[in-house]
Amino acid sequence: MQAEGAPSEALETIDYGICPICGYVMLPVLPLLPCGHSEEPLLNPLNELGTVFSWTTVRLGDAGQPVAMADFLDGQLRVTAPVLNAGTVAIGDKVKLTIGRDTPYGLNRVAQ
Repeated sequence: MQAEGAPSEALETIDYGICPICGYVMLPVLPLLPCGHSEEPLLNPLNELGTVFSWTTVRLGDAGQPVAMADFLDGQLRVTAPVLNAGTVAIGDKVKLTIGRDTPYGLNRVAQ
């Protein structure tokens, strides 16, 4: 049983969009496709792990927050977001996309 007010351990699934005409992949999903096609994007859950491509630390005062760019879908989708559960992060680390705390998206490092 979960304590009242305690955060849920389950990560929410985030959908990405694909243009049904040309296969353009997007996140966030936009009402008008950046590729210019008028079709509605197909929604797909982003369940796979991503790989950290690059990262930096953003500092606010004395505190630092790692922010990473991670590739998903064999490099078709690159997401930049804070790494939520890491003191450190490295290129090649595996991450899962989740809902962010102060941003729309966050990345959680996955134990390797």
